[in-house]
This record gives sequence, C-alpha cells and structure tokens, in this order.
Amino acid sequence: TTFITIDKDHSRKLVFALPGNPVSASVCCELLVRPCLELLHNGVDIDEIGRQTGPNFEDESTMREAVKYVVENANVHEEVVASITSDIKLDMGRPEYHRVTLNRKPIDNNSGQYIYQATSTGQQRSSIVLSLRNADGLMMLPRGGPMGCGSTVAKKGESFPVFMFSKISSSIGSGTKFKDSSHRPILDYNNDHVHNKREKLMVGVVICLSEKDRGKKDVLPDELGSRIVRSLGGESKASITSHVTCIVPTMAKAPNDNFANKLSSLIHGPAIEGSNVIFVVVASKGDTSKSRTRHVAFRTGLEVNHALAPIIDKHAHALALQVRKGASSQDGIAAMFENVVGTLRERSSLIITCSDIGLERAIGAMKGSLFHAVSVNS
Repeated sequence: TTFITIDKDHSRKLVFALPGNPVSASVCCELLVRPCLELLHNGVDIDEIGRQTGPNFEDESTMREAVKYVVENANVHEEVVASITSDIKLDMGRPEYHRVTLNRKPIDNNSGQYIYQATSTGQQRSSIVLSLRNADGLMMLPRGGPMGCGSTVAKKGESFPVFMFSKISSSIGSGTKFKDSSHRPILDYNNDHVHNKREKLMVGVVICLSEKDRGKKDVLPDELGSRIVRSLGGESKASITSHVTCIVPTMAKAPNDNFANKLSSLIHGPAIEGSNVIFVVVASKGDTSKSRTRHVAFRTGLEVNHALAPIIDKHAHALALQVRKGASSQDGIAAMFENVVGTLRERSSLIITCSDIGLERAIGAMKGSLFHAVSVNS
C-alpha cells in the first residue's frame, strides 16, 4: 500500500495505490483512504486551528502543531466494543481487522445504551470477497503468540473494538475523533518503539559450504562479514553480531532431515542470538567461471532453501525478487540462485538467503527496503 502526492497542472493530487486482492483493497480503503477523504471534504475549522496553535502558519513549529491538531481532531470510523460469539484463531504474524456482523441489544428499556455482540463472517483470507458480505465493521484483533498478546485464540465472550462501516445513527455525525480512537494508543506505542529502536542492523551470518568444499579457505567468514557490512552502508549502519559455518551434505534424492535440524538449531541458537537480520550465504568457493562451481553452488542453494522452509513464517517475495535482480546485475550466474526472504516463526528476525556471487549488488538492491522491513518486524 503506497500513498504519494503528484504535482500536476499547478495543483497537488493524492494517489492511493492499494493492494491487488479485493478484500485487502477494501479494508485498506476503509482504514486509510476513507478517513483521508473525510478530512479533505469536511476538514477542521480553520479558525479553531488558529485559536489553538496561533495564526502564523509560516512558522515551522506552529505548522507542526497545526498539522497535529488537524489529525487529532479528524473524524474517523465510529467505534463500538463488542463481545465475540465464538472463538477466533489469532494471526501469529500481525494484528487483524476481522470482518464481523453485529447484534445490538438494549441494556434496559430507558437508558438508550446498548451492548454489542460480534459474529465472524467466516474465513478471512484476502481473496475471499464473501467475508465482506453483510459485515457491519472491522474488529481489531491483536497479534497472537509470544510476540503478540501471548494467546493463540480470542475466546468466546472476550470484547474488542469494532470500526463501523456506517454510522450507527443517521441523526448524528461520527462519534469518534482520531485522538479518541482505539488506533491512537497503537500510534503512540509505535512512535516510541521506533524512536527507541536501534538504528543499526545487527547481522548474524550463517555460511553454508558444500560437503565437497569442507576445509577449503577460499571464503573467510571475516571477509564475508566485511562485504555485507560495506554493502549495508558501513559500520554506522550495520555490525556483525556473529558468524557460524554449516556444512551442506551432498544433495540426495530424499530431503536430509538431519541437515535441516542442524541448520535450524544454528539459526535459533545462542550464536545468532541478538541479530535482527540473518544472512544465510551459500559460498561458491573459488572461480565462478567454472561450470562445476556453478553447479555445486546451485544445488547447495536448493538444499539450504528446502531446509529453511519449515522455520520461515511469512515470505517477502518482493524483497527476494529485488535480491535476485541485484545479484544477477553483478554476475549473471546469480540468477540461478533461488533467493528467499522472510520472517522466522520463533523470533523477530528477518532471514535472507543468497549466494556470495553478486552479494554486493544483491544487498544494495534491497538495502532501503531492508531497514524498513527490520524496523516493522522488530
């Protein structure tokens, strides 16, 4: 999802680039585009802004305060708190905006107050348009698992905020401003979290050598680490926390479970602990112009990626494509390597597999996105 502005014909235009899947596009439009259009069309009283922040908008600090006031007082979705009518499995990777239908019951006959019960519309995959059918709003469910709320299931009877698709009553405007919304505490947390996070990438390196190349010294760990750090922008941007070497057995017809377990233990072990990004580098060993070297590196890469599949939670295919294009622009043979980028299931680290062939341009192609991806994933 990308939002940009374009200056054209003496005016500035907003461009909203939404996801391709229909449900993703709909949800992002509700959460992001709709409040923006509401602000553009209905806005905030300009006189009230002047009274709150001062009339001199040319002053930078006054302008910042004015923008903050506009955002804080922007109308967003009406919200209600509803209890769920059945257990809902939580997403282990991120919070979820779950489509629900609502049932409203009065607390008593005279108070005019209600309690709400929410029922899931069913499977929530981004391609299932039926999950939007009859939905009254989006229930904000927390991320599950040890990196989230600690639970894997939202239990029947638990209550969560619901962002309404439409007004509860036609006689009133939106009852929620951004400063009072359920999103506001999340924004405050994210701002503090990003501000306090380490600016440097803490890089763990796993060097994978073919069994045939055991004992060779063509690729030294320190040298490989230096290449990675230089490609990431130098020691002010990244540092190597540790590096380990793993021997990849000769590729057999059947998958090698022992190797997969060993590689997983190395990645989750104390040697790599403290790294927020892990490079798994398949060493080509020697002259890459030799056909045998290319063949061995390619087969070794396949074995490594197969072994990593069970421990990767979410794949970042767009980043992997950037890595592959960058590497092949440095050395065409790197296009043979199947790069993988993703997040680990059991720790908040990003993992990247690549060959040492074309390494510098592989990292250079994704460097900008990498810092952001690690920041979001931490």
